[in-house]
Amino acid sequence: MAESNRARMCLQWRMHKLIWNLSGGRLGRKAAGMPVLELSTTGHKSGLQRQILITYVEHRGAPAIIGTNAGRNTDPAWVHNLRANPDARARWDGIWHDVVAAELSGADYEEVWSDAVAVNPGYAPYRESLTRPIPIFRLGPVDS
Repeated sequence: MAESNRARMCLQWRMHKLIWNLSGGRLGRKAAGMPVLELSTTGHKSGLQRQILITYVEHRGAPAIIGTNAGRNTDPAWVHNLRANPDARARWDGIWHDVVAAELSGADYEEVWSDAVAVNPGYAPYRESLTRPIPIFRLGPVDS
Protein backbone atom coordinates (compact mmCIF):
# COMPACT_ATOMS: atom_id res chain seq x y z
CA MET A 1 0.00 0.00 0.00
CA ALA A 2 1.44 3.38 -0.96
CA GLU A 3 2.25 5.90 1.78
CA SER A 4 -0.45 8.26 0.47
CA ASN A 5 -3.06 5.53 0.95
CA ARG A 6 -1.78 4.92 4.50
CA ALA A 7 -1.95 8.64 5.25
CA ARG A 8 -5.52 8.79 3.93
CA MET A 9 -6.45 5.73 5.99
CA CYS A 10 -4.95 7.31 9.14
CA LEU A 11 -6.94 10.50 8.56
CA GLN A 12 -10.13 8.49 8.07
CA TRP A 13 -9.53 6.62 11.35
CA ARG A 14 -8.85 9.92 13.19
CA MET A 15 -12.15 11.32 11.95
CA HIS A 16 -13.88 8.05 12.80
CA LYS A 17 -12.46 8.18 16.33
CA LEU A 18 -13.66 11.77 16.79
CA ILE A 19 -17.22 10.79 15.82
CA TRP A 20 -16.96 7.63 17.96
CA ASN A 21 -15.80 9.56 21.03
CA LEU A 22 -18.34 12.36 20.67
CA SER A 23 -21.17 9.82 20.47
CA GLY A 24 -19.91 7.55 23.27
CA GLY A 25 -19.34 4.74 20.80
CA ARG A 26 -22.89 4.85 19.44
CA LEU A 27 -21.94 6.26 16.01
CA GLY A 28 -19.32 4.82 13.69
CA ARG A 29 -20.02 1.22 14.56
CA LYS A 30 -18.97 0.02 11.10
CA ALA A 31 -15.99 0.60 8.81
CA ALA A 32 -15.26 -1.15 5.51
CA GLY A 33 -18.38 -3.27 6.06
CA MET A 34 -17.10 -4.59 9.40
CA PRO A 35 -18.15 -3.76 12.96
CA VAL A 36 -15.80 -1.56 14.99
CA LEU A 37 -14.74 -1.72 18.62
CA GLU A 38 -12.56 0.40 20.85
CA LEU A 39 -9.75 -1.58 22.44
CA SER A 40 -8.01 -0.40 25.60
CA THR A 41 -4.76 -2.21 26.36
CA THR A 42 -1.92 -1.66 28.82
CA GLY A 43 1.25 -0.48 27.09
CA HIS A 44 3.85 -3.25 27.28
CA LYS A 45 6.67 -0.74 27.93
CA SER A 46 4.93 2.29 29.45
CA GLY A 47 2.23 0.59 31.51
CA LEU A 48 -0.15 3.33 30.32
CA GLN A 49 -3.60 2.70 28.90
CA ARG A 50 -3.68 2.77 25.09
CA GLN A 51 -6.88 2.99 23.04
CA ILE A 52 -7.49 2.23 19.40
CA LEU A 53 -10.48 1.69 17.15
CA ILE A 54 -10.33 -1.52 15.16
CA THR A 55 -12.62 -3.58 12.98
CA TYR A 56 -13.47 -7.11 14.02
CA VAL A 57 -15.28 -10.26 13.00
CA GLU A 58 -17.35 -12.32 15.37
CA HIS A 59 -15.88 -15.68 16.35
CA ARG A 60 -17.83 -18.00 18.63
CA GLY A 61 -19.78 -15.15 20.15
CA ALA A 62 -16.79 -12.85 20.76
CA PRO A 63 -14.92 -10.30 18.66
CA ALA A 64 -11.74 -11.34 16.85
CA ILE A 65 -9.31 -8.61 15.82
CA ILE A 66 -6.69 -8.86 13.08
CA GLY A 67 -3.22 -7.28 13.22
CA THR A 68 -2.66 -6.25 9.60
CA ASN A 69 -1.22 -2.87 10.66
CA ALA A 70 -2.50 -1.40 7.37
CA GLY A 71 -0.08 -3.57 5.42
CA ARG A 72 3.09 -2.67 7.32
CA ASN A 73 5.56 -5.46 7.89
CA THR A 74 5.56 -4.97 11.68
CA ASP A 75 2.95 -5.96 14.21
CA PRO A 76 0.78 -3.13 15.49
CA ALA A 77 1.54 -1.89 19.02
CA TRP A 78 -1.67 -3.39 20.40
CA VAL A 79 -0.39 -6.87 19.49
CA HIS A 80 2.71 -6.38 21.67
CA ASN A 81 0.49 -5.02 24.43
CA LEU A 82 -1.88 -8.01 24.36
CA ARG A 83 0.97 -10.50 24.25
CA ALA A 84 2.46 -8.89 27.36
CA ASN A 85 -0.89 -8.49 29.14
CA PRO A 86 -3.95 -10.17 27.61
CA ASP A 87 -6.35 -8.49 30.06
CA ALA A 88 -8.03 -5.59 28.28
CA ARG A 89 -11.24 -3.64 27.91
CA ALA A 90 -13.24 -3.29 24.73
CA ARG A 91 -16.28 -1.21 23.85
CA TRP A 92 -18.68 -2.26 21.16
CA ASP A 93 -22.33 -1.36 20.72
CA GLY A 94 -21.69 1.45 23.23
CA ILE A 95 -20.89 -0.93 26.12
CA TRP A 96 -17.51 -1.57 27.79
CA HIS A 97 -16.54 -5.21 28.38
CA ASP A 98 -13.65 -6.67 30.36
CA VAL A 99 -11.97 -9.15 28.02
CA VAL A 100 -9.06 -11.56 27.85
CA ALA A 101 -7.25 -11.80 24.53
CA ALA A 102 -6.25 -15.18 23.16
CA GLU A 103 -4.06 -15.38 20.07
CA LEU A 104 -5.59 -17.74 17.54
CA SER A 105 -3.87 -20.41 15.50
CA GLY A 106 -4.79 -23.41 13.39
CA ALA A 107 -8.39 -23.94 12.35
CA ASP A 108 -9.72 -21.04 14.47
CA TYR A 109 -7.23 -18.66 12.83
CA GLU A 110 -8.14 -19.82 9.33
CA GLU A 111 -11.86 -19.54 10.08
CA VAL A 112 -11.55 -15.93 11.27
CA TRP A 113 -9.25 -15.01 8.38
CA SER A 114 -11.70 -16.49 5.86
CA ASP A 115 -14.63 -14.65 7.48
CA ALA A 116 -12.71 -11.34 7.44
CA VAL A 117 -11.75 -11.68 3.76
CA ALA A 118 -15.35 -12.57 2.88
CA VAL A 119 -16.58 -9.32 4.46
CA ASN A 120 -13.63 -7.17 3.39
CA PRO A 121 -11.63 -8.56 0.44
CA GLY A 122 -9.06 -5.81 1.10
CA TYR A 123 -7.51 -8.10 3.71
CA ALA A 124 -6.38 -10.71 1.15
CA PRO A 125 -3.46 -8.72 -0.32
CA TYR A 126 -1.98 -8.18 3.15
CA ARG A 127 -1.45 -11.89 3.69
CA GLU A 128 0.08 -12.26 0.24
CA SER A 129 2.49 -9.32 0.53
CA LEU A 130 3.68 -9.43 4.16
CA THR A 131 6.63 -11.54 5.29
CA ARG A 132 5.32 -11.72 8.87
CA PRO A 133 2.39 -13.80 10.04
CA ILE A 134 -0.68 -11.66 10.67
CA PRO A 135 -1.79 -12.13 14.29
CA ILE A 136 -5.44 -12.63 15.17
CA PHE A 137 -6.80 -12.36 18.72
CA ARG A 138 -10.18 -13.39 20.10
CA LEU A 139 -11.43 -11.10 22.86
CA GLY A 140 -13.29 -13.45 25.18
CA PRO A 141 -15.13 -12.61 28.37
CA VAL A 142 -13.27 -12.63 31.68
CA ASP A 143 -14.19 -15.74 33.65
CA SER A 144 -16.15 -14.95 36.78
